[in-house]
Amino acid sequence: MSNAAAPSYQPASPDRPTSILGPDISIYGEQLILKTKGSLLIQGHIEGDVHGETVTVDDGAHVKGVITARTIAIQGGVKGELKGSNVILHEHSVVEADIVQERLTVADGAHFEGSVKKAKNASEVTPDLS
Repeated sequence: MSNAAAPSYQPASPDRPTSILGPDISIYGEQLILKTKGSLLIQGHIEGDVHGETVTVDDGAHVKGVITARTIAIQGGVKGELKGSNVILHEHSVVEADIVQERLTVADGAHFEGSVKKAKNASEVTPDLS
């Protein structure tokens, strides 16, 4: 099986729930905060803050706001802030954000504009899942 045929999203683990906001969904709101205790795949457009264990912004999707998660994978566009233990900017991602992270991976072809700083402690990158 070649990588080209593989789906763009792989769930973190089979025992964790995965929520999907499809490409036909746009969410906008004053002081909007989305929270999931599992994984979230964003395929649409969100203006607001997102908290989760794993947050993936799919190719063609866009988030304007703060994403806080243990693992953040960006394949689409983000404008705002990323706060994560493990932040991955994939090949065609377009990210205009300040990043606070413990580990950052930037693929060839990713567009990144902003600042990067190492988290002083885990609380800086821990999502609020309460």
